[in-house]
Amino acid sequence: MPTALSLAHPSVDPPTLIDRTRQALGWSGSEFLVGLRGYDELMETLEVASDVEGLARIGDPTSPPVRLLRALNASGAGLSVGRVATLDAPWRWARIGEGTAEITGVALRQQAYADVVGALGRAGVSFRVLPDDTTTEALLDVGRTLGSAVLDVDEVPADAVLVPGYLDDQPPLTYGLLTRRASEFAEDVVVWLSMRPERESPGTLMAALQRFSDLGLNLDFLHSDPLGPDVHSFYLGFRTDPARVEELQASLREGGLTSRVLAAFAL
Repeated sequence: MPTALSLAHPSVDPPTLIDRTRQALGWSGSEFLVGLRGYDELMETLEVASDVEGLARIGDPTSPPVRLLRALNASGAGLSVGRVATLDAPWRWARIGEGTAEITGVALRQQAYADVVGALGRAGVSFRVLPDDTTTEALLDVGRTLGSAVLDVDEVPADAVLVPGYLDDQPPLTYGLLTRRASEFAEDVVVWLSMRPERESPGTLMAALQRFSDLGLNLDFLHSDPLGPDVHSFYLGFRTDPARVEELQASLREGGLTSRVLAAFAL
């Protein structure tokens, strides 16, 4: 009987947000969630635990952070992003306390602070930043002493009063499922590809890009990652029919380039 997969995630987002993300991904497996201390610990765990998949913020799916691309490219376990889910901005600034308490400050967790400090900075309030693993009740307790808190939408008490205007235009959050499992698609997918020349010389990149053009592939992003003098890894993103990916990789091999698929997912 196959072992049920568990889902690991950096403990920077509250459980309510992680639960919504899991549902949005359509992920099924063990109900046991593995909360880890950060992104690095997540990647280390996924490398050695074959019965665990990972959940991580990936930013813009058509222009992911180079840090994530490097980590996937270095994975000895063949990790890739197989699914993504984009959720509405989760944070709400709420008055906490009896009636509409006077706001002397705002309580919020560290990741929420990083997400909203630009928007709330113009409100002229002081911040009480708490660890990411602070429970909802502990966050509310501090919020009551300050008059307000920033919470996930599913943590807001029924009697709280939202502060309008400041967090109304926050961008959505996109999460990716990091997995060893190959995904099958019947429609066009977003692909992230790493590419490295066996021998690099002037014109190597342009010759490689011509192979993309010959197959009618338009790039969403291209990152050049220096590894040493005249040595680079290249990260590229594009959208295509899944069958075209193997054709592209075969063409790159003919041109003396190794490649690896770091992500393939439908948007």
